[in-house]
Amino acid sequence: MTAYSYRFFAAAVTVLSLAAISYSAVYWGDSDKPESFKLVGIFPSEPRTAVAFDERILASPLLDMSQGRPLLIVAASNGIVAVQDADTGALAWQIAVPVPDGQQVEIASTPALIGDKLVVLYQCLEQGRRTSHRIAVIDLSRRQVHKNFPVLTLSAELPTADGAASVKFNPPTAYSHAAVKHAVKPGADLGFVYASFGNAGDAQPFHGWIFEIDMDAWQQQGVKPAVSSVLVTTPEAGCPVTTVYGGTTEMICGGGIWTPAGPQIYQTGDGFELLAPTGNGQVDLARRDYANAVMRLKPGLQFDPGCDTRLCANFNPGNPSADCIASCKNLFIPRLPDHSAPLRPHGGECDDKTFWECLARMDYDLGSSAPIKAELQNGASVLVQPAKDGGVYLIDADHLGMQYDRLQIVDLCGTLDDGCTAPWRGMIVTQPVMAYIDRAPVVVIATFVSDKTHPAGLVALKIVLENGRPQFRRLWQFPDPKMPEAVQAFRSHPSLPAIASSGKKGEPYVWVVDIERHGVIYGVRLKDGALAAKGIMQGTGRPLSMPIIHDNKLYIASDEPGTNKFMMEAYRIEPAE
Repeated sequence: MTAYSYRFFAAAVTVLSLAAISYSAVYWGDSDKPESFKLVGIFPSEPRTAVAFDERILASPLLDMSQGRPLLIVAASNGIVAVQDADTGALAWQIAVPVPDGQQVEIASTPALIGDKLVVLYQCLEQGRRTSHRIAVIDLSRRQVHKNFPVLTLSAELPTADGAASVKFNPPTAYSHAAVKHAVKPGADLGFVYASFGNAGDAQPFHGWIFEIDMDAWQQQGVKPAVSSVLVTTPEAGCPVTTVYGGTTEMICGGGIWTPAGPQIYQTGDGFELLAPTGNGQVDLARRDYANAVMRLKPGLQFDPGCDTRLCANFNPGNPSADCIASCKNLFIPRLPDHSAPLRPHGGECDDKTFWECLARMDYDLGSSAPIKAELQNGASVLVQPAKDGGVYLIDADHLGMQYDRLQIVDLCGTLDDGCTAPWRGMIVTQPVMAYIDRAPVVVIATFVSDKTHPAGLVALKIVLENGRPQFRRLWQFPDPKMPEAVQAFRSHPSLPAIASSGKKGEPYVWVVDIERHGVIYGVRLKDGALAAKGIMQGTGRPLSMPIIHDNKLYIASDEPGTNKFMMEAYRIEPAE
């Protein structure tokens, strides 16, 4: 496994804070004590040496059950795809994705599993510059690049909104960080996968791109018909900016799709829909620019925002009409509820800006996190969409313009006496987890903060009906904001949370890793936020990586401190003595 220089994806980090929030509605537990668990190390251990990788594991690991036993699939950023025995951590086999001679590889996007086929999206580089973006299929049964799927190089050129020019997919300013997603449509065999792009920074021109790949056409007819559709979120031929970071701060182009969990796919009566959250940039309905929003896409990447043309006439990107954005059926544009206090970072950057201008100025893109859908007791469906600015939105899943609630679960990072060390990180970059308690959905959102003042960690919100209208109700926060650990832990972006039923009662517990020199694993009971397990890792853990929980075992990607080596760690979840 050869190593090469790693370029950090600057947009994929987060911060959060809590100072002025009232906790009167929060409770920290009840008399029903949770079961306690201990985390027993499986590997690496004395008899079980870790499989060491020479580059970071940016993609989340996967669990493969297609070979009759549980196997871990680990895609290292340097293009090595390794398969490890889930019981021992031993290396079963590995393969390098195909790359042109003399070029390097980077994998940051979590691959997609389709039976015994692994779909890997990666970028090829020459002297540190991205030259192409490719997709390969690994045959997990034969342990080789799949012979029926020739390597696919992605390219696209689409017209601008006025048809007067075109916008091209530009490999150097495109970056694949969002997970590859798989969907099956009635009548299809293998279905479709979706590859999404943002950028590794703010260098223009960058846009949000999604490629739809027809797996059946690819297998049967080769690469030419494999890409069945392409969507660009900001179809602009030119993206002129006056500053290095103008792609976000000046609301130009942008709209990158970069949340680690990728677009979310939900089944519908006629197949499925994609919910694609987009990053900062330009939002302009007339120009078909859909940055800082959530787009509902149909198969074929069909998109119609469904906005009322009369209400949306003379759309103002810096201050859009509330009636206009509420009318959009398939497009969600965030906004503050009526009579809410404006966003005012402590540095004064937004004192003269509207809410939408502030999101751009502070790099608080909505698309940092993926949404999750919940079914309510009255039969309605809602989406929960966290945002980098520390707010969480409750949206009608059938009519995305209907915003039921917005709750600021954390204050903006920093104070006058304790400045935010990296304001551009925002407050939330995650994917919520959810389970039902007494038929009511409870979502848990992982947060962190890059100052020394504000608490951070897991925040649980219950979705209730008040006079028939869905609303958030704050349920709990872990750690307890009154405890010292709350302003010491979660100082950097944690792992994505995972949820699983554990113990004799089969209650759901949320598991998350606080990234430290030696990562800290927390297991927290869903219904009340009570701590059930805490363990110290050998390595640091990996930010924005999804842990795997299977058969009472926990698997986590990790960095080994001081060695420039990277590995998987595994723990058995056992009842405490």
